[in-house]
Parts: sequence; structure tokens; C-alpha cells
Amino acid sequence: QGSDRVSPHPPASYTGSNMGTVQAESICESIDSVIIGDQNNWGFQAEVWFTIADVFISLDMLPDAQKCIDEIKTLFPLSHLVSYMSGRIREKEGMKEEAEQQYVNAVALSPRHIPSLVALGRLQLEMGKELLAEHNLSEASKLGTAVYQACFYLGQLYQKQGSHDKASE
Repeated sequence: QGSDRVSPHPPASYTGSNMGTVQAESICESIDSVIIGDQNNWGFQAEVWFTIADVFISLDMLPDAQKCIDEIKTLFPLSHLVSYMSGRIREKEGMKEEAEQQYVNAVALSPRHIPSLVALGRLQLEMGKELLAEHNLSEASKLGTAVYQACFYLGQLYQKQGSHDKASE
């Protein structure tokens, strides 16, 4: 990947709260011009793409988010983060089964990735797969002390099951 690379991003615009209208294409081209070509910056480049994809997902700009994830795939095709972010996109698109599979892939690649475990457990809870949800949320809650989301969804699961003693823990 050299610096003579043409950005594959079609024009897309969005309006931020204080930013006015910004062209997504110009953002991507700016990133390309700053960090493409230097292999030492590939990790940094992936981090930037993930951050931009996260912003695009929060703005419901899913095609732009997918383009960012596609950029990361070229650098790190077996990254658990690629699967995790792809799952978030599929979930926003309402494709729950595909989202679940992406989260499963992320957990298979990195079993200790808490956001993937929580997202998978939460989605499985929504899909009525309570045993799988309990397993994944329990695993996430064991991995860190500040995993409030996993505990929250476990509490919801236990309440749904009528296990109020477990839910209060």
C-alpha cells in the first residue's frame, strides 16, 4: 500500500452538532494521506479507522462504517475487532443472526474481549437464547471489575427467569 493510493470512499456527508456539514470522503482522504504507506503506523491506522467506524455507527451511517471496517480488514483480516464492529453494524441493520455470528467470531478469535462477550450475551438475551446469554455475560463479568454492562444484562436475565436472589447480586 503506497502513498499513491486512491481513496475508495465515495462522497458521503453528515451533520454533527457543532461541526456543520463534513464530507466523509475528505476525512478518509486526510487519514490516507497522513498514515498510509508506513508499516510502523498500521496499528495506529487501524485504531483511527475503528474510531471513525464507531462514530459512523453512532450516526447510523452504516455504509461509511462498513468502509472503515473494510480498510481494517486489509491490514488485519483476522482481527477480533473487525468481527466485533461488523457485528455492531449488522445489529444496527436489524440482521440479528448475522450480528450474532460476527460476535461469535470475535469471541472465538479473542475469548477475553469483554465488549464482544457483552454484545453477544445481550443480543442472545434479546433473541431468547437465555442459556447462551448467561454463559457469555457470566464470562464477561469474570474478566473485569468494571463490567457493569454484563452485570446489568445478567440481572435482567435472572429477573426474567424469576431468580430474584441472583438478580440482586
